[in-house]
Amino acid sequence: MKNIFTHTRVRPALLAAVLGLALYGNAGAATYTTLDSAASKVSFGYSQMNVDMTGGFSEVKATELQFDPATPDTARIALEIALKGVDAGYAEANTELAKDEWLNTAKFPLASFTARKVTALGDNRFEAAGDLVIKGNTRPITVPFTVTETADNGVFKGQFTLQRSDFNIGEGQWKDFSIVADNITITFSLVAKP
Repeated sequence: MKNIFTHTRVRPALLAAVLGLALYGNAGAATYTTLDSAASKVSFGYSQMNVDMTGGFSEVKATELQFDPATPDTARIALEIALKGVDAGYAEANTELAKDEWLNTAKFPLASFTARKVTALGDNRFEAAGDLVIKGNTRPITVPFTVTETADNGVFKGQFTLQRSDFNIGEGQWKDFSIVADNITITFSLVAKP
């Protein structure tokens, strides 16, 4: 009798509960496919003669975006930043950054990042390993980020540090790191919609 009870009542109930939890867990999941460029921000921090400075870019767009937090291993992410929209905080610096020694925006108007692999770290934390291209130079980087989901969108936030010398940003006399430090910290808040 115990065996019949187990097979006829408990197992179907357990199966229903497991299926219900699985469906509930996927109900709120979204696959983000569109970047809200107007709501997204990419900024940078650097040190100039030991003084901390900040700046940002006015335009970021996704040339490819497919991200489901439940299955990050299937993600496809490719982003572009318009370097002509750089703002280092004052007009003179912006003019300098456009020159050949720095970003050479006439020849290299865009910086790009293409993810090769996205890994879940737990607690809505992830990391994307991929290629960063600036000024015609490609370097592999790993970018940690978090995802916060709302009813309307997902907000991807993160920060990483690059060395400007890896991308020939600041050539000639500007290779002297005592004037402008080698480390540049990139901070981003990207808003994506399903």
